[in-house]
Amino acid sequence: MIPSLAASVPAARRRRSRAGFTLVELMVTIAIVAIVAALGVPSFMRVLARHVINSQAEELQDAVRIGRNEAMKRSGPVVLCRTEETNPSHCAGSGGSWQTWVLFTDVNRSGAFAAGDAILRQHMDVSSRMTVRGNASSIRFEATGIAHADTGSTTIVLAERNGGGNPWQRQVCVNPRGEVAVIAGDATCP
Repeated sequence: MIPSLAASVPAARRRRSRAGFTLVELMVTIAIVAIVAALGVPSFMRVLARHVINSQAEELQDAVRIGRNEAMKRSGPVVLCRTEETNPSHCAGSGGSWQTWVLFTDVNRSGAFAAGDAILRQHMDVSSRMTVRGNASSIRFEATGIAHADTGSTTIVLAERNGGGNPWQRQVCVNPRGEVAVIAGDATCP
């Protein structure tokens, strides 16, 4: 009779083949995963910061375009103004943080949001990853598409909150003709 294969393999060897990972193998694997994660997290954080800045710059650019188009379509003024984070339905009186803003039709031509004004767009999310600063408190679009701001041309700068010399900084530039451009870095607005 032929002895069985299981009988010819020692019992300790059979247990080892079924046991899976040893503690040493598991610790080495965890150490490698930790090293890879430590190297990848800073890169991921930079990518995330760049994405947040780009998406809000695009959102502001879209709001300017919509404001200008709606003013021409409605034959009446439309206002894009920065708001205070604590009161997002009230336009702020001077330049500063553009973390929150509102775009509305200015039915009574007061320049301030009032009853009867329709909200076209509103941004109320405050990001802890970036700062958004502008030199004007509001931009008023006339039926001709012309943009009026208390500072002439308007520049809104989006930058990483803790970044000095931020390569991902974006500027949303609005000229008196109502044209908008997003430029990278600290270049001068066109």
